[in-house]
Amino acid sequence: MGLDEFLNQLPEDDDASINYASLPELSKLTGPEAEEFGQLWLEWTPERVLGIVDRMVDLCDEQPDVEFEAIYKQGMLHTSTAVRLSALKGLEESSDRALIKPLSDMLTSDPAVEVRAAAAIPLTYLSAMAQAGKLGAKDEVMLTRILYGVLDDEREVQTVKLKALEAVSVFGGERLNPFIESAFALPDVSSRQSSIFAMGRTSDPRWVSYVLPDLEHDDASIRYEAAMAMGELGDEEHLRALDVSLDDADLTVQLAAISAVERIGGEVAKSQLEQLLVSTEPRVVELVRQALQAMKDEEDLDEVVTQDMARSMFGAGDTLPGIDTEGYEPAEIEGWANAPDPSEVDDFGTGVTEEAEDLGLDRGDPFDVDLPPEDPWDHEENY
Repeated sequence: MGLDEFLNQLPEDDDASINYASLPELSKLTGPEAEEFGQLWLEWTPERVLGIVDRMVDLCDEQPDVEFEAIYKQGMLHTSTAVRLSALKGLEESSDRALIKPLSDMLTSDPAVEVRAAAAIPLTYLSAMAQAGKLGAKDEVMLTRILYGVLDDEREVQTVKLKALEAVSVFGGERLNPFIESAFALPDVSSRQSSIFAMGRTSDPRWVSYVLPDLEHDDASIRYEAAMAMGELGDEEHLRALDVSLDDADLTVQLAAISAVERIGGEVAKSQLEQLLVSTEPRVVELVRQALQAMKDEEDLDEVVTQDMARSMFGAGDTLPGIDTEGYEPAEIEGWANAPDPSEVDDFGTGVTEEAEDLGLDRGDPFDVDLPPEDPWDHEENY
């Protein structure tokens, strides 16, 4: 089943209910197919289009294997503000660098304020990718230019500026600091939320003194942002300050604090989390168990490889890192350690001296040594 079959099942009446059971068949449409779909939307009511896009967004949350990005891109062009907003929600975690230009255009030019603000959210994700080196240097230049352009635009409304601040904050730097401080000083909740969010994304400990008091703010949404930010800004000396968040009356704040404590890590963090295993809230217990397991897995990866471990991994006779010594006599190995300075040895470029022959070390190519396998954890993480 594909696009044609899905369209054939659509009722002619725009007001009739749609059977969404076949919607997964539209997953990963090609560009031309999605464009065809977008053209057909022009003949439908905005309500019907919005219903389809909304259902696609929900389906992606339920089934991670489906993907409708090509269709969302058509939604970005729709005349309906609601459809554009829904399409942007579907693209919030897209890693497609080709979206930087159209998203930037929406951020600066869309007639609807809410759409301009929403366009900054996928740019926040793409900025994090750029900062991590997963996009090109030109992409980072373009992102910072567009986002700072919004912050510097005196005509732009505060809502859009705050979202631009959140997006650009991952790059940090002195240029960013006045914008964060200015937002933090504003009296409204949304400005304080965005400024604390931005502080956390900089990973700059200079902001700890700003964030700590807000762990006990009257507004739960600000306490949530403060707890999340401390996971990026704090270290073990700040763990006890998070006790109040771990015991917060608001569940979302509790869950944020658990995540923050996990990210800081250490023995104190483990102790704090273990005390929450007796919680009567199932979601707290579940997240704590996941956090403790993640911390244990990280400790296992960081464990020092002992000589015994090396023997078990690379051969019972291995005693020198990177060199397979199995099959060599102890006297031979001892001879390696007592070998003369290479600068004082005339081996005529062969790598084998008379002394080495006497010790029985001329076992073929002197550079033909068995190296341990590549570290399986030494790889670049991709999205």
